Amino acid sequence: MTDPANDQTGQPAGTSTETSADTGRTEPGWTEPGWTEPGWTEPGGTDTGSTGTGWTDWDMPSTTSPPPPETIAWVEQQLDAAVLDAVQLVGGLSSAVHRLDLDNDRAVVVRRHTNAAWMAREPNIPFDEERVLWLLGNLDVGVATPTLLAADPGGRYCDVPTLIMTEVAGAPFLNPVVPNRWAERLAECLADIHRAPIPDGLGRYQRWDHPDSPVPEWVEDHDLWHRAKERVAGPLPQDNQRFLHRDFHPNNIHWDDGEICAVVDWLGACIGPAAGDLAHCRWNLAMLAEPDVADHFTDHYRSLTGIDHVTLEFDLATVLSAPVGPFPTHAWNSLGRTDLTAETVAAKIQTWLRHLLDG
Repeated sequence: MTDPANDQTGQPAGTSTETSADTGRTEPGWTEPGWTEPGWTEPGGTDTGSTGTGWTDWDMPSTTSPPPPETIAWVEQQLDAAVLDAVQLVGGLSSAVHRLDLDNDRAVVVRRHTNAAWMAREPNIPFDEERVLWLLGNLDVGVATPTLLAADPGGRYCDVPTLIMTEVAGAPFLNPVVPNRWAERLAECLADIHRAPIPDGLGRYQRWDHPDSPVPEWVEDHDLWHRAKERVAGPLPQDNQRFLHRDFHPNNIHWDDGEICAVVDWLGACIGPAAGDLAHCRWNLAMLAEPDVADHFTDHYRSLTGIDHVTLEFDLATVLSAPVGPFPTHAWNSLGRTDLTAETVAAKIQTWLRHLLDG
């Protein structure tokens, strides 16, 4: 075990979660992902597989709701095992994620897509996640990832679109003693992911900001916000195309005894400019630490890859994708960062924006 006093990231020892045994998808009882088999709904299709007329017609559960009986029954049928307990995993914003303990001494993770607005806007997200997890089973990204065990991406058998995957070791770690060393480890992990060959069958990077979005109610310096919007009014640079995680940030990185051991939440993985992943993580590091830590992360990534990625446009687009209303902080709060509130994050975002525009 690592001595916390000597661990440069400052991660306390003993925070890991044991990895469940890898069952594989070839064992009897496991549902192989649909991929090109009949029943797969290709991206862009209109059939979500729901029994209603659209996702907004569903009475969607919250991200804290446990799996209901019909979902538990489907899981048990797929895994040929009884579910003994369901434990909510903290940190999610868009889906309900639970660890299910089984009667065969195994544990699995179940994600249920419960965000009605998101599902109405992007109904293929569960299908995309199924596809990405299937691809990750055959791709070396330099770090452990969840293995897909079974999927009901259309919500035909479960209360909502649902995927079953293996549990990975470790836990997110958001409060380092030495932030720069923490940032370096994150940069090393991302550089490994970006070295992976680009697989077929992935979508392209999509920016999350919108030119018609109003200035958020919590922004004090409207001129600063408008300057940022003007800077990214056109298309973003498309150089240095890579396999992207698309949601790479500390909440999705698992640590065990001072080392990164796994990366989760791959549902947005795509092909796009490396700066897209860098900017998303930089924004999170600026919120969790300081702008200088975000810059150190980028400098270390550049030293590892030899590529001088220009992230400014992506940094600004990431900031501009912020919600109009109060910024949600419960994902950080649930992982121990109770110092981050809607008010403190609003101030940090504006500090980050000034750092980007004014240096």
